[in-house]
Amino acid sequence: MTRMELMQIIFHDGKPDGIRTCMRRLSPMKAYVIPRPCLTEAKNITGINNPGIYFLINDEGGTLTEIYIGQTRKGIDRMNDHKSHKGFWNKAVLFLGDAEHFSLNIISGLEKYAIQKALEANRYTLFNKIDPQYQIAEYDMPLIISIYEEIEFIMATLGYKMNQAVSGPSMNDGFRTSRRGIVAFGVYNGESFDVLPESEIDYTRPVNLESYNQLRANLYADGSIVKKGDKYYLTKVVSFKSPSGASDFVLGGSTNGWMEWKRDGKTLNDIFRTKQ
Repeated sequence: MTRMELMQIIFHDGKPDGIRTCMRRLSPMKAYVIPRPCLTEAKNITGINNPGIYFLINDEGGTLTEIYIGQTRKGIDRMNDHKSHKGFWNKAVLFLGDAEHFSLNIISGLEKYAIQKALEANRYTLFNKIDPQYQIAEYDMPLIISIYEEIEFIMATLGYKMNQAVSGPSMNDGFRTSRRGIVAFGVYNGESFDVLPESEIDYTRPVNLESYNQLRANLYADGSIVKKGDKYYLTKVVSFKSPSGASDFVLGGSTNGWMEWKRDGKTLNDIFRTKQ
């Protein structure tokens, strides 16, 4: 039997995309989602100065593309430095708990483990320049893994996948498009579409949506899209909220992803929408 999960979300300013606190029953940890312009306003929330780890993210184009992971012993106060010295992010997600549960050893281990998992996932541009040298004690590892799994779950409910995607173009549950000789691969989970590494990007056709052209430019600038001969290839997973967003990004112009992505001769529409 599938295990049910319960999470409470508080919308502090009454806005669905404003300041939020996410809590799971019996968990000592709370997640605080804070848009960058709301940092000062958020400083009055209970528990916001507790220790923990945080994610600075850039999802302004509708898709999470850039991320920075750090630890804090003073909660939101750590964000003041980042507001002055890091310009890429538009939102902070803090995972904080009381000092009894989040000791320095635990938050140092969580920071290191989260960075390692982000590197393995290869989904986003990671702005951490170095992997922390902290050595996680073997007796701390079970707790760190357990806490991180909760972090991963909450991030996924916010629309940010942190796990490693299915890799390679030959997976049984994957889709592909090959319009105009542009071959790309992806995976659909019913809610979002992941374009996978080794997918080709058609740079001869700009996307009708300018934010996707900017996403292409950003990914090329940081090496996530590389040029081989006269073709361009993706080197990391890029997630989209819709199959059409994914096919627009890959093929350019404006496309219908439900018809473009195919598996074994059947379209995504045939598999997920058409009643058999």
